[in-house]
This record gives sequence, structure tokens and C-alpha cells, in this order.
Amino acid sequence: MIFRKLNVKGGTQRQGLSLANELRRRGHEIVIYTLYYSPENCYPHLLKNFPVRVLRKEETEKNKLATYYPVLEKTGLPEILNENRQAKKLAAIMDDDFDVLNPHDQVAYKVAVYYKKFKKNIPSVWNMNDLPLKRWGFDRAHGCDDNFHQPWYKHIAYWLFDFYDKQAFIKKQDAIVVVDHFNKELVKKYINLNASTVRSGPDFEYFTFKEKMPPKNSIKILTSGILMPHRRFEDTINALPMLNAENFQPTLTIIGDIDNDKKYYVRLRALVSKLKLENQVFFKGKVTDEELIRAYQEHDVYIFQHHLQSDGLSPFEAVACGLPIIVSKTAGCHEVLTDKENALFIEPKNPADIAEKISLLLTDHALYSKIAKNGNAFARQNFSWQKYADGILELMEKAIKKN
Repeated sequence: MIFRKLNVKGGTQRQGLSLANELRRRGHEIVIYTLYYSPENCYPHLLKNFPVRVLRKEETEKNKLATYYPVLEKTGLPEILNENRQAKKLAAIMDDDFDVLNPHDQVAYKVAVYYKKFKKNIPSVWNMNDLPLKRWGFDRAHGCDDNFHQPWYKHIAYWLFDFYDKQAFIKKQDAIVVVDHFNKELVKKYINLNASTVRSGPDFEYFTFKEKMPPKNSIKILTSGILMPHRRFEDTINALPMLNAENFQPTLTIIGDIDNDKKYYVRLRALVSKLKLENQVFFKGKVTDEELIRAYQEHDVYIFQHHLQSDGLSPFEAVACGLPIIVSKTAGCHEVLTDKENALFIEPKNPADIAEKISLLLTDHALYSKIAKNGNAFARQNFSWQKYADGILELMEKAIKKN
């Protein structure tokens, strides 16, 4: 298995490492490779049973191209060249006795191609949680912020970079696995390739159910995600004054790495100050798994207001712990859920709709209990790491046979 980063907590890391543990339980031998490694900042309990091999720190340092030619840094070229150099070096230290490669998300798929080219031509089954193309990054950013724009030269550079990425790396994968139809359609639209959908889910032994009593006048709202603009945390922040006007006394807890996008964090902080919500909005940053589970159990509702977002593990972790969930219609997880049965749906980028749905849960206790119980039952009936591993193994076996 190949990861770009195992020095952070995120859905990619939890999903890939949970898969690794399930495959190991079935008797498969797993070796993990990564560019960046810090087990204490990732998931130490998921990593403890595996050999992890990582590039030396000096090998991950950026090259000096941008220093000599600062104008190139604005195009993103030095970053891409650095990624390719690191991917090639990581492939070079990999063993040569594997049966299949399993890169996870961005950059890792490049490592697989270099391995196939210079080491051993074996199948690569790429677990893609986010499309890595620059054009998609622009389209999503623009979809999340109408004022977002980039200079003309970046559009030209992005077209060239994406063309190279698709031809040199992405189209050389033997199979592409995604977690939802949203990403499957992106692969078809931007790359003209077919991807296979295999949905993952939470560890139900870890995220245990605790029945919730419907809240009355006050409500504790939880959301999470590494800070990026498409998370749209500002929408839920903007919904709080509307709930205050109805005397509902809401609080909002945001869990996720605030250092990932400091500009976005500053914008959110400024919004909280502008709305005078300092005593109602709490940024918790990175948390341990124990703290995350406690947060699920201590809050009243989980909201996934993310826009143009793939499936996500956190909504199903939340329902596993007994929380009713509110999810955006542009988040991949809504594809398998049913509005007013096991979740409440909201329109994207719509604080008023968020306030309305939270108000509904506060005033309709029967609906609150119904969604919480049905959501938990749905997740437990439809998702497991065993089912996820079954789907991935099937694709691996097909790729090996075809190869």
C-alpha cells in the first residue's frame, strides 16, 4: 500500500489503514510505503501491525527550481516536479516481490507507475478519494466561492499539467476505485475512464451506539473535516444567528486540522467575531480518536454541510454513535441516504436551510429519534470493513488475472 502522507488524521488514512488491517486479518501480507510518516499524528492503533517504509527527510525536501525562477512557482510547476521526484524515489526503495500495488489518493498513484516502469510491471489498483486534476480543483473552488478566480496563465498551465498527469500516470492504473457515484462521474467527465464504486464505512466496534435523548431548547452541533474551503463551515456558522433569533441556544464545535489552510481559518475566525459568536463556536483542531468518539457522544446532531465533497466517513461514524445527521445534497454520502428517514438533506451553501433543519430536529422529537435510530441501523446493515475489503479484493483479483 502506498500513501502520500501518514503524518495526519484524515479519511484517506483511516480508510486505507482500516482496509490494510482487514486484509491482514485474512492472511494477506501488507507492506506500507509513504512520503511522510508520524504515527502519533496519524492512527497509531491502525499502524502498529505493519512495516512502514518512508523516504528519508532530505529526500522529501523541495528542489530549488522555484528559488532560481520565482515566476514558475506561481504556475505550480515546481510543486509538480517535486511530487514526481519524490514518487520516483519512493518507488526505488520498494521491494520487488509484490503481487499488486494499492496506492491511496494523491501522488501515491505516481509512485505505482514508477514502480511498474522501473521495478516490476504488476497491476495497480488506485483508491481515489479526490480527483487530483488541477482543473477539477479550480472548478470545485469556483463552485464553493463565486468570487474565486485565477489568472489566465494558470488556466493554460493547468491544462498542460492535467494532460501530462492523465497520460503519464492516471491512465496507466489498472483499476480506479472510488467511494461514491459522485467521484465515479468525475472520473468519467474529466478523464473519460470508468471507475468502480466500493463504499467504506466505520469500525462499529470502535464507534459504538449511544441512544440520544432529543434536545429541548439548547442544541450542540458538531461538524468536522480538515479545514478547506469546500467544507463550507461558514454556512453553519451563519445559521447560528437565525437559531439564536428563535431562542434555541445553539453551539457549534468544529473538529479538524486548522493549519491545513490558515487563510480559510482566519476567514472563519473573522466571521465568528463579526457575528459575535465567540461563546458559541469552538474550533477544536486535531483530536485523538478517543476525543472524537466522545465528541460524537456528547453532541446532539452532526452536520455535513460540505459542498462538492466525496462520500466521507464522518457522517457514518456519527450515526454509528447515535447522532442524527444533516447532509448536503452535493456530498457523496447523500446518494445512499433517504431524506427524513435516516438523514435530513440541505441545499448546498444555504445557511437558512441549515437553520430550518436544525430547528425541525429541536421541535419534532419523534423525527429526531427516528433519524438517529434509522441512520444507525442503515449504516450497520450496509457498511463494514469486511464488505469494503471484499470489493477491493475482487478488483485486485480481476486486475491480476487481466495482467
